[in-house]
Amino acid sequence: MLKDHHVVLKGLGRKVSEAPVDSQERHELFDGMLLELDIHFRIEDDLYYPALAAASELIAIAHAEHRQVVDQLGVLLRTPQSSPNYPDEWNTFKTVLEAHADEEERDMIPAPAPVQITDAELEELGDKMAARIAQLRSSSLHKLRTRGKAALLKAI
Repeated sequence: MLKDHHVVLKGLGRKVSEAPVDSQERHELFDGMLLELDIHFRIEDDLYYPALAAASELIAIAHAEHRQVVDQLGVLLRTPQSSPNYPDEWNTFKTVLEAHADEEERDMIPAPAPVQITDAELEELGDKMAARIAQLRSSSLHKLRTRGKAALLKAI
């Protein structure tokens, strides 16, 4: 499930990169990417990481990487798309995000050795994550919350 969602995030990143700078299309794709990024962090924090609690060191690293992604997102949001620095900030954000996804896939998928989880439990976890993704994607409240978080990051 997480690998599939990484594909979604990377695909959105590619589409944002290909859209004309400061265009309506790019803004809409970026907003969609922010929603998916928030969904991704929530399913990891609420479902996946707790299931891998025995791998606490890897989870601590993943949380630090989440903070790096959010920090770079804040820099990106404060940089106008018309700025000459914008392409560099976009590429840095995309690189940090993709590096986190790649490291997570390498180190935490499948579940690392200290974690004792059965195939049935993994299947159930995947089902829970898929249901949570669907719920958040259809939630107007989630969309408002994500926009609010983006506005806050932009302001600080």
